[in-house]
Amino acid sequence: MSLLLSPKKAAFDSFAARAAAAQGLETKVFDEWQPELDEALQSLPETDIFPHELFRLLMKMSGPKLKRMILVTEGGVPVALAGLKNEFGYWEPVTQWIVPGVLFPAKENYIGRVLAALGVEMKVAWWRWETPPPQTRWMRNLWSKPSYAMRSSQDFDNYWRNTNAWKYLSVSRTRCRGFELGVNVPGSTEWTIKNWETKWRPKGVAEKPDLPDRLLVAQYLEKRGLYYTLSLLDRDKITCAVGCLIHSNDLVVQYMYRGPGYRAQGTPPRLFELTCYWAKEMGLKKIDIGGPLEIFKKTRIGDKEYFAPEDGKLWEFDVCPFFHIFLKKQALQLMRRGWGNLRRLLKGLARVN
Repeated sequence: MSLLLSPKKAAFDSFAARAAAAQGLETKVFDEWQPELDEALQSLPETDIFPHELFRLLMKMSGPKLKRMILVTEGGVPVALAGLKNEFGYWEPVTQWIVPGVLFPAKENYIGRVLAALGVEMKVAWWRWETPPPQTRWMRNLWSKPSYAMRSSQDFDNYWRNTNAWKYLSVSRTRCRGFELGVNVPGSTEWTIKNWETKWRPKGVAEKPDLPDRLLVAQYLEKRGLYYTLSLLDRDKITCAVGCLIHSNDLVVQYMYRGPGYRAQGTPPRLFELTCYWAKEMGLKKIDIGGPLEIFKKTRIGDKEYFAPEDGKLWEFDVCPFFHIFLKKQALQLMRRGWGNLRRLLKGLARVN
């Protein structure tokens, strides 16, 4: 549980003010949306996939225990409006693993300073950015993993024939003969995301806190032609579906769910194949299947590199403003593993100091 999960507002403001001052910035914390934030947004950049209207809707969806807004200024001029959500006891950007290439509205080249200025212990996913994460104060636990994508200029069949994907695709083509591709079938977006959430939610949790956010973003972008749900249909029944958004003219796969009763047909490979050809016909540059969630896990697409080559990286890291909090957590983890590990930690710290 984060030590900053339920702070008194005065204490929280004090932490944020000190962290911001170290970056030459000022912060003001809001638990509810105010007209002042609308004014600040007018001077901050927005993108087609994350306009200010969508940001505002996300921040207004739930109460102060789950959402928090921090206005960051420099010399009284807004440079960022951080929108944070609380996910299982940790703060993270409201866009986390939902909208790629953005954390929250911020001016160019400010994001590193802003993250260090917020005074909040948080987890950050750096997904589909053009550059690696900026080196910023308080950054901890930085790590990366490959992201996979199939470029539309590639010969799909030729690539798959030279990987283990071909055997899965061949079987799936045969068993799914007669199934057709449906695009934005009524109700398919909600069906896909809700069933995906049910499948992947942690044990003992009634519902992931960000499910309403995911539905809102998908439905908002779908109306603007930036989100598509592709379904493999057995007549009028959805056998398998994949939810994708369009970012920088790429089709980005986010959610996949196979309906009950179609395990033997091996539907995911066939749907992925049809999705690739559909994206190519749409003039999209590539089909990105890398990302935050193991969307192909527990399906016949268990190894992403079989279906698409490595095409970049994604990163995750923590922002921990106070090192003693980080150290305390590390020590507690080691205590659970045994006092021997703790003694080795303390000896190492003694040598450093």
